[in-house]
Amino acid sequence: MISVAATMWGTTGTAATFAPPGASGLSIGAATMGIGALVLVAMAGRSVVAPLRAGHRSLVVVALGAAAIAIYPLALYSSMSLAGVAVGTVVSIGSSPVFAALLERVIDGTRLARRWMLATVVSVLGACLLVLAGIDGGSHGPGTSTGAATAVGVGLGLIAGATYAGYSFAARRLIQAGLPPAAPWGSCSG
Repeated sequence: MISVAATMWGTTGTAATFAPPGASGLSIGAATMGIGALVLVAMAGRSVVAPLRAGHRSLVVVALGAAAIAIYPLALYSSMSLAGVAVGTVVSIGSSPVFAALLERVIDGTRLARRWMLATVVSVLGACLLVLAGIDGGSHGPGTSTGAATAVGVGLGLIAGATYAGYSFAARRLIQAGLPPAAPWGSCSG
């Protein structure tokens, strides 16, 4: 099941490129958010209401997680639409661990190791090379875009990475507060 889920998740950007002409990244993101939310709420069942009984602090975390998970697909698919699937995916998914570590640093005071910092610098440089390779100055074939579109796409990819990290952080907080594991993804999505 994990392999099937990973394959499905990993191919959504490519599948979105086959959407009918006129379907924007924003509309694809909205559709996946709506359908995904319904599925997650249904799978979470009664645990969706667990945060209601957990107090004000949990409700705030749910609200922040819900905002993050609502923004994520809109930014992700718009990023891929503007910057290309490869660039949009790498920036969105690749920036998420960086944002997650920075959230932990700022909110929890977690210390960032030198090894992490070095790996992050190397990763950012690699992502920059990929972005530069995706800009070809005029051709609009698959996987290529203009500099302006790529810049906006990269910005949206960073928003997607930050919101995915925010959702993950919120879900972790809710689970650490003693809520059932299905509660965060069900209640944040609903």
